[in-house]
Amino acid sequence: MPEGKPSLVRPARVADATSIMTLVNELALQQVMLPRSPASVIENIRDFQIAEVDGQFAGCGALAVTWTDIAEVRSLAVRPSLQRHGIGRLLVDALVADARRLGVPRLYAFTYAPQFFGRMGFTVCQHEDLPAKVFNDCRHCPKFLACDEIAMTRVLDAERSPPQLFGKPQRAIPLPQRTATFVPPQV
Repeated sequence: MPEGKPSLVRPARVADATSIMTLVNELALQQVMLPRSPASVIENIRDFQIAEVDGQFAGCGALAVTWTDIAEVRSLAVRPSLQRHGIGRLLVDALVADARRLGVPRLYAFTYAPQFFGRMGFTVCQHEDLPAKVFNDCRHCPKFLACDEIAMTRVLDAERSPPQLFGKPQRAIPLPQRTATFVPPQV
């Protein structure tokens, strides 16, 4: 945490939409995350948590429930000047707490920062292991057949998390094929 600057994580409000879009889309221009449209942020504002430092917007993250047993951590972003101070961890912790409150036993993320998510307890998986994400979101992405994001999962409740999420999907829509090359550090 920046020295002398207490941080707060709270649910997003409609007034936070502009700050969320600005940060996420500035980072998307640097190709460290995918962009969000104004409509996608506003329509999903209840999914977002906001981090503040000294009462100022510092970052955001969203929890999007995908199915009864899985949710996505998405749009996790921290202002560059405040990165590496634990704000991302606070946001993930808040999203995990929300997932537990909702009874979601497994999380996933598609990311360009696998080292960070590895430290948060996520492990690499294949895109095809997450067919609900692929069929709902990925097939509309311009990078669909050339996805360069790393898919990762984290089990929150092993008893309620099926060992195989949905089985392998039918191949009516081609899925991006990748071999994971990232090996997360041991936590």
